Amino acid sequence: MSKKLLPLRPLSQLFPKPMVMGCEGVCAAMLLQYNQQQISPTHIMKYWPKHQNDPRQGYVGHQLIVKIGYHQTIFPQAFVPYLKRYNEAIQDGSGKSLEDLETLIERGQPVLIYNTVLGQKPQRKSFNFDGQKYTVTSNIHTTVLIGYDDDYYYYIDPLWSQWLKHTLTLPALFPSHHQIIRIAKSTLEESYDAPGRMCIYINKNRS
Repeated sequence: MSKKLLPLRPLSQLFPKPMVMGCEGVCAAMLLQYNQQQISPTHIMKYWPKHQNDPRQGYVGHQLIVKIGYHQTIFPQAFVPYLKRYNEAIQDGSGKSLEDLETLIERGQPVLIYNTVLGQKPQRKSFNFDGQKYTVTSNIHTTVLIGYDDDYYYYIDPLWSQWLKHTLTLPALFPSHHQIIRIAKSTLEESYDAPGRMCIYINKNRS
């Protein structure tokens, strides 16, 4: 199989302003900009829904700082309805397998995925979501899946970059093609499945 790789322009959550917890907004901006909508990450994060402690209802915390003891993210069920104000074709694809996402890439659409940071082993932790305790995969991050070949998946990481033929990983201090992370298919499968196969994409073929 030849490599399939979509030509996304990388954005960094560390440039020009260090949004250390803003991966979701940066990845959403990459999806929209790839579809000719010049919407900035900061604009998305300025207006997205927020919640004190439940990412199912809104973003928890602030994208500029770490909020200790909270699951600091926003889940698709809260994020997608908000993103539809920018593009009605935005879809919550949660539940789809990585093989399903390959089909979307073949159609020319990247996918925002929730996976563990750099394919790390999933870490489970309990959090209070709006008065109830839930145990979830805590070391999650969002990236943009853009390609695959026989052995690897390729995603753009808004926080990390790979150098020296994918052997050296460093913070993405500025946008570059080095943010295209190569990861073994089996590793990303575990990394993506553990948080619950959460993903967002733009469905240009919707009826």
